[in-house]
Amino acid sequence: MLEYLLALALPFAVPASALVTCQPLPGIDAVLQTKQLNYLLVGEYHGTVEMPQVAADALCAAANKDRPVVLGVEFTPDNQATLDAYLVSDGGSVARAALLTGPAWQVAEGRTTVAVLEMIDMARQLKRAGKRVSIVAFDRVPAPAVSREREAALAQALMDARARVPGGLVVALTGAGHAGKTPWSSQNPPFPATGQLLTDGETIALTFARPGGQYWGCSAPNGDRSAGCTAYDMPAREPVPARGIVLDRTLRDGFEGVFSAGKPYTASRPARTIPETSAR
Repeated sequence: MLEYLLALALPFAVPASALVTCQPLPGIDAVLQTKQLNYLLVGEYHGTVEMPQVAADALCAAANKDRPVVLGVEFTPDNQATLDAYLVSDGGSVARAALLTGPAWQVAEGRTTVAVLEMIDMARQLKRAGKRVSIVAFDRVPAPAVSREREAALAQALMDARARVPGGLVVALTGAGHAGKTPWSSQNPPFPATGQLLTDGETIALTFARPGGQYWGCSAPNGDRSAGCTAYDMPAREPVPARGIVLDRTLRDGFEGVFSAGKPYTASRPARTIPETSAR
């Protein structure tokens, strides 16, 4: 299947880099104008339509600055080959079907939704338009899954990805717990999050506004997994802010700013149809 996907990279002339129409994202220019910015961490609550859209819009805006950009997705490295192949494909239905044979998509959780697929497709569209875009599957899952070792491995994977692209900007969509610059206080003893392990002056960490809505996941907000993988209500903790990014370290501890979709969140269903019995 991977060989077939590679074949879908039909011969076409790669155009000179052209401006790509991005969905406006207020505040992104201030982010991209930050001196020495090499890592933009978009800290999300997995499973919404809107949060990967914000990451895609940020990626698009960065690519239009004609800087090399690397999209980081929270998948394990065994997904890298199918991601790379899709990036140079025509993006058609057969190419998408081949992408979805990758290991990550076999579980119907919040990191493998239609919205994440569309974010990845934005990277493909940018590359086809002549932008210098690549993608990295940067997750590493030692046991236990929440661990000092995992945070260090995530940070190292992002640093390695940037080292392969001189002058590049890494735009990574990841769980807000990884993106932040405060320790995992739920762990005893607390240990640094990924955002803390990247060079501070080169990294902007964003987290999401909390107007409520729904997300797709395999556990409720309280950790209850009895309902399986489905849409869950997300608690509302504040009014709905305007769409965009606000850079202000005082808004949320451990983050340079907060992004908002401008509305309550909606659940994004899995990109691949999976029988309920296979969801874990």
